[in-house]
Amino acid sequence: MIQHTHTEKAEINFSKLENRILSINDPEINKANEIRRLLYELLTINKPTLIMATGGSKVIAYYLQGILERIGTNGLFCEVIEPRDYFYKANKNIFSNLIVISASGNTNGVKEALNDFKGNKCLICEKEKEVDYKVIAWGNYLYEREKSFISLATSLGPIALLLSAATLLEKDMTSKEVKAMNDKIKRLLELSARKIEKLDKSFTDTNLVQIMSGYDTKCSSSVLESNLIESGVCPVVVHDKGSYCHGRSNLLFRNPESHMLYLSHAMSELDKTLIGSLKGEYPNIYVFDSKEMDDDYFWKEYYLMAQMYYLSKRIADDKNMDLTRPEYNENVIKKLYKFKGVM
Repeated sequence: MIQHTHTEKAEINFSKLENRILSINDPEINKANEIRRLLYELLTINKPTLIMATGGSKVIAYYLQGILERIGTNGLFCEVIEPRDYFYKANKNIFSNLIVISASGNTNGVKEALNDFKGNKCLICEKEKEVDYKVIAWGNYLYEREKSFISLATSLGPIALLLSAATLLEKDMTSKEVKAMNDKIKRLLELSARKIEKLDKSFTDTNLVQIMSGYDTKCSSSVLESNLIESGVCPVVVHDKGSYCHGRSNLLFRNPESHMLYLSHAMSELDKTLIGSLKGEYPNIYVFDSKEMDDDYFWKEYYLMAQMYYLSKRIADDKNMDLTRPEYNENVIKKLYKFKGVM
């Protein structure tokens, strides 16, 4: 195992996280307006849409899917896929739109899919590119590029643009309005950091994390799962709340020392039953929610995602690991991460 030495430490990346996100969503540059125009176009066309992403960008894809499905009044159909999925998808020709999300824009399979797709297509990435399809670049001269193995601002920053665009979709997106969005995002980041800091629990001996999620918490559960797996902090299993009622509870029964992290926005009858049953039998059940917020889904899920970023760091810190600078097998990483062969 070789220590990853080319990134900033987790403390540095988290201390800069707020400024990085707010600079991406800077009100004077107003990149969110470009995203708003894209949302308008997709909602107006109202045709089946593929959203392609991999790694940390997949969280952004799920968030965009959630926005389009909730705002679309005529049943806009969206599907999130990996780059490899595109080349094996038998019915890809029924989709009219392809939105690709990739920080570099060079992820293996991305260029090939964009060149192959015949409909309306757009790449959302960090830097501008000279290509024959639409590109929305979220990076700008204010944004200090993140030197991190685990994506922080490169996920939460573009999602902040989506959040502002969705919130102000029917309003004039002035710099004053965007600044108000940023001020609110800043408060959520600070609240998330304090909430995790006050958590009365040590994860030092945690060898398995189980996440209880639902469709409305797909983004936040994906953030936590991706961070812990990519950094090698510990194995993670994500459970759907409905499926958990059909046998998946046996994993906790066989591993009672593991930690169950329960994500929720609203306490449904199923939520109350699951939480009550689990807490009555097992000691390590922790609920993370957005009950402090009286806002729509987009804000609630952003808040829960922020909590999961700080929780990821807390779990890694307790296990004496650096979330953004993990150890890894250099031979395997170089061979896999730089793979550019046929998908």
